[in-house]
Amino acid sequence: MGANSAFLLNYGYTFEVTEGLAGVTQLPIAAGITNVEPDSNEESDEKYYYDGGGLGERDVIGIMLTYAFSGDRDYNDDAQNYIFGLATKTGPDRKTNFTVTEPNGDSYTGKATISEIKLPGGDANSKGEVEFTISFDGLPTFTPAPVVP
Repeated sequence: MGANSAFLLNYGYTFEVTEGLAGVTQLPIAAGITNVEPDSNEESDEKYYYDGGGLGERDVIGIMLTYAFSGDRDYNDDAQNYIFGLATKTGPDRKTNFTVTEPNGDSYTGKATISEIKLPGGDANSKGEVEFTISFDGLPTFTPAPVVP
């Protein structure tokens, strides 16, 4: 490991939602969460042109930044209570404001959709295992970490 390496651990991320688009209180998503899987969900277009000798070219034509969360159901957590309260709702009720702050202080903020809500389940002698996904609707606003002198 180099002298200037800075490997920051994943628990340094913060994830926050508001209760709907009109909500102002940021609810941290952390309690009971054991894993977060980010994905850019790239959509690409592949073409094989004659002037390329029949070899392919790929263009990324779209992305959707998503974060798939999994963990254990915590009935005392405001964010989880809000998210799992949406399990039978559709459309605009699934919209939220979502903020992801990286361990170095960079952040992404924007309108998002909560989907793929899986209610608690699992073995009889285990905690209620849950899953949900939050996807930014369009490109979120990126804010770099403040520069510390």
